[in-house]
Amino acid sequence: MGLGKVNRKELTLIADVLPMQYDLVIKRTLREAQGMLWANLPPASNLPDAQAVKSLRALVRTPQVHQALKRGNDTALCFALRAVNRILSDEGQPNTTINRLWDVLDEPELNRALGQNSRMILGQKKPPAR
Repeated sequence: MGLGKVNRKELTLIADVLPMQYDLVIKRTLREAQGMLWANLPPASNLPDAQAVKSLRALVRTPQVHQALKRGNDTALCFALRAVNRILSDEGQPNTTINRLWDVLDEPELNRALGQNSRMILGQKKPPAR
């Protein structure tokens, strides 16, 4: 095999690895988005809702996340991140956006898929956005 040529076996290996990389990006992004929402709850309330939404938009609009959404496997996690991206693309009121994000990011099924417990299950209820 000459330089610059990739054999079929190597190509298959590359094709198998890339979707797994995208799945990791999706999982990490969802966990970070959840963390941003939970960190914004009282009594901490580190950011006003508008700033939290702005930070979440910056998170999901990175080139890596865009690529993962475009080329990743169609898993439940990918669909959840697409829903988050769609919610954040709307230019509604920040408190409405936060409430809609809670509907997606605090689903027990999503938390199970991410391998973590729902905070709702642990007794920490989310309040309505300000």
